[in-house]
Amino acid sequence: MGLGQKMSASVQTRLFLLIVLFTWVLTAAFFVMQYARERDFKVQLLDTRLQQVNNELLERWSAHASINSQTIAEIDPHDSLRVSIIGFDGRVIYDTHSDSIRANHSDRSEFVKAMSSGHGTTVRRVSSTDERAYFYSATRGDSVVVRSALPYNHSLAQMLAADRANNYFIIAIAVFMTLIAWFASHSVSRSVKRLRDFAYKAEFGDISDIDINSFPDDELGEISSHIVNLYQIQRETAQERDKNLREAMREQREKDHIKHQLTSNISHELKTPVQVIQASLETLTTHEGKLSADTSKELLDKSYDNVKRLSALLNDLSVINRITEAPGQIPRTPTDLVPIVRRVADDMSVFPEPKQMRIHINLGESLVVNGNEQLLDSIFRNLMINAFHYSNGRDVWVTLSDQDQDEVEITFEDNGVGVADEHLPRLFERFYRIDKGRSRSLGGTGLGLSIVKNAVLFHGGDIRVENRETNGLKFVFTLRR
Repeated sequence: MGLGQKMSASVQTRLFLLIVLFTWVLTAAFFVMQYARERDFKVQLLDTRLQQVNNELLERWSAHASINSQTIAEIDPHDSLRVSIIGFDGRVIYDTHSDSIRANHSDRSEFVKAMSSGHGTTVRRVSSTDERAYFYSATRGDSVVVRSALPYNHSLAQMLAADRANNYFIIAIAVFMTLIAWFASHSVSRSVKRLRDFAYKAEFGDISDIDINSFPDDELGEISSHIVNLYQIQRETAQERDKNLREAMREQREKDHIKHQLTSNISHELKTPVQVIQASLETLTTHEGKLSADTSKELLDKSYDNVKRLSALLNDLSVINRITEAPGQIPRTPTDLVPIVRRVADDMSVFPEPKQMRIHINLGESLVVNGNEQLLDSIFRNLMINAFHYSNGRDVWVTLSDQDQDEVEITFEDNGVGVADEHLPRLFERFYRIDKGRSRSLGGTGLGLSIVKNAVLFHGGDIRVENRETNGLKFVFTLRR
């Protein structure tokens, strides 16, 4: 964080110094240009004044061929005004400050300009006569050049100097621009700092406290907010992808576990009847003609019962495989549940009178759902067989508990002994048995309730099981219309 803060301060400082440097360079350039323009203007005004004096003196010279101090005072009463009359050859004919000037002025810049263009000026030059600095203005006439000069003293320097009010105004603008530069660099550095903090926290995967509203309301803040939003979207996408991947891997492991368990259970379920059939047939073939008729019949009956058990097991596996692996190939049509339940109830009446169950059907005259008749039959048949073999009860209730235009809810109850609560979550697992020995002795395959659940899911519903408040089990399931 220390390095990040140093970098942030460096950004603000460099940006501030860059803007300030540009501001003051521009101010200095403007100041120099303004000073030069103002000085030129004042020089021009002064030169114009002296040119007027020169022109009047030329007129007097043309008329009288002579000039004296009184003449000059009449034209310009300025007591410090110096006037020189110079011939075209540069020889000084007259000078107010000395009558004995013998120097040739042909090399003076103002004289050279006057000879070439009619008039010329020199802002400041030290006179060789009295060693004072003068402002010179020269005008050429028909035969001579008149040069007037004012001493470059404090008052003249002040007159030619730049206006202080303008200087103060320019400096005030520069200071104001400096303040603006500070606020601008501070605003930019805020976005840079927020973005730096975001990058630092994003590196460690902790951006929970990043507030995009904390960015300044400008273009850089908007760009920073977009960057944070894009990162959050990509991060959420990556998290969702990882979550889906983990879920897919978990489901794959669960499927592999179920397949392994199913293979193990099928092998175990097939082993017992196959062993019984094999032992019975080996006894019959080994002791052919030596066994009594009753013993032979008993062995054949055992073999036949176990063949039926194998056939029921294969049929149940076929039903489950069809539902789970190829549900799209199973046809659906509008089917009335009432005739199906009544037909299953009639089939259960073949048992002897002491074992028969009293089945109470409360579904109304008609209850139509969109489904497969064979699978609907397996739902109610397996529930009734389960109640008959394992509940020790003698009453079953099949009741329409709720319905709307989308689905129906049906309750299947018995008045048996119920099931311990720890077994309830596993009742729909394939081959799960509470009492394995008793289940096999009753001829069950261990797939009945698994078929019920898969058939309900195929019809777009759900199923749950619970113990009744009095005694017995209660299955509640829904079927889509």
